This record gives sequence, C-alpha cells and structure tokens, in this order.
Amino acid sequence: MKRTCPTIQELLALDAVARYKSISLAADALCVTVSAVSKQLSGMERFLGHALLEKNGRGVQLTRDGMMYWQRIATSLRTIEAASFELRSAKEGAGVLTLASAPTFLTKWLIPRLPEFRRLHPAITLSFSQHLGAFDTMPAGVDAAIRYGSGAWPGMTADYIAGKAFVVVASPTLFGGALHFKASDLGNFTLLQHEEASTAWLQWAERSGLTASRNQSGPRFAQYSSVIQAAVSGLGVGLVPRILVADEITQGVLATLDEPPLVIEQGHYFCYRPESGNAPILNAFREWILAEGRRMTPVASAKPS
Repeated sequence: MKRTCPTIQELLALDAVARYKSISLAADALCVTVSAVSKQLSGMERFLGHALLEKNGRGVQLTRDGMMYWQRIATSLRTIEAASFELRSAKEGAGVLTLASAPTFLTKWLIPRLPEFRRLHPAITLSFSQHLGAFDTMPAGVDAAIRYGSGAWPGMTADYIAGKAFVVVASPTLFGGALHFKASDLGNFTLLQHEEASTAWLQWAERSGLTASRNQSGPRFAQYSSVIQAAVSGLGVGLVPRILVADEITQGVLATLDEPPLVIEQGHYFCYRPESGNAPILNAFREWILAEGRRMTPVASAKPS
C-alpha cells in the first residue's frame, strides 16, 4: 500500500530539530545517531517535495515551508504523546485529565486547592487547556471544562461547583478606609459590569429596593479578574462571586457591602460529555471538586425573607 504521509520516525525527527534547532541535540533527545536524524529528514524532504531545513550559523532552522508544516503537525504529536503516556500508565485511578477552566476561577479558587487533590490522587496528572467561551463547544482533546454560566450547555452534563453567591465590593479608599459600607453609600460610583452577568446589578437593585435606572451602565469586562482589579484600583464598585474575592476581603484589600450575599442563577460548573461520566480519573476529579464546592459556607437566599 502506498503511504500518504511521512513515517512517525521522520515526524519525530522534524519535531525534535524544530524544538532544539540542532541536529545533534535532536539526536540526543531521540536517543539515535546524528546520521539517523539526517537520514530521516532527507527522506521526509524527498517525500514532501520541499526543503524543510536551512543552515543558521552553526545550527539549523526550519524553512518557511518547514515551519508551516511543523506548526500543523506539532499539536497532533503532543496529542499522541499524551495518549501514549496515559495508556502506558493505565491502571485504576491513573492517567492524564485535560481540563479547560474559567481563568479567574482557575487562578483564585482551584489552583490553591490542587495540592490537596494531588495528595489524594498522586497518579493523576492534570493538564489545563485554553478556557472555553460562552458559546464554544468542547474540543476533542479536552476531557472536561469548568465553565461560568447558567449550567445549560447543549450536549453536556453540568454539575454545579460554587459561585452563585455574589457580594458588592470596592476599594476602602472610596469610603475613607472603612471595610464595610451601606447601599446608600454607593452614591454615583461607577458600577463595574461582567459581560456574562448582565442582569446581576438589576437583581441586586431589586433586592435592595433601589432604582435600577443606572445599573446597566459602567465599563464591561470579559473576566472577573478584571472586575476585581478595577475594584481594587478604585475605578468603581464590583458585584462578583464571593469565592473569587475571599482573600481580598480577608486582607482588607476590598471593602464589602454590609448585607447578605445576593444569590443569582449563575455560577461555576463542572462540564463533561455524558458518555465520559464513568471514566475513573474524570470521576475522581469530579467528586473531589464538587466536595470542595460543598465545603463553601452556606449562603443566604436571593430574596429577603
């Protein structure tokens, strides 16, 4: 049968040379001889009909065609490496779990808790991929995602983790250094908005019995990390998930509104394909992260009693 693509040895040789910019270093990395790497690359160039390498001082570099080709195949090679690692280490409770995560949740809530997960599951390796936008579908190489929203994504199972309790925060400098303030103190301060929580301020105004006329105005941000930083910098008042500002409140970096949190129907969810629900390593992480979410302090209801 006539082959239609280079051999795996040729692809690995090109990948190694592209990364190390040296045939000798590539040979060391692949545990083969320099002549073997050169032979693989020459065979690949003949097969493809394009020059892939050119000299660069004492080393080598990819040609324009070589760079374009390598960029197309590199992701697939990493996927093969990850799948091979997972299969070689395949035993109950071991392997690689690739996750996408909302950025602020990942850095401020999840990462500080990961040492405990690693202690409980040392054989599971977590790999984090680019986060998913509001309307993105789950990529083929991602096992699960932590997403922010209402919990409804087509074709996905979504389990609530945490983050429905919202608090109003601002820099203490706006209130003379005080760490607590009242709704009546907000005056004409700018209300900082999150793109995916467009009705949060309206719900807060309704609960507090205040006018909602200006609650849709104010700068909009795609991530809560930006809303939080804007509040810390004194640019306005933020309405954010309490789990994302716990440290800033404890440290006195942010002042809080002197009333119970507002609960809205948006939060952070663990999402995965229904057919993946019984995968051992996914299940281990799912059970752990949901348990961490349940450990959060119970919150008040959205409406006052």
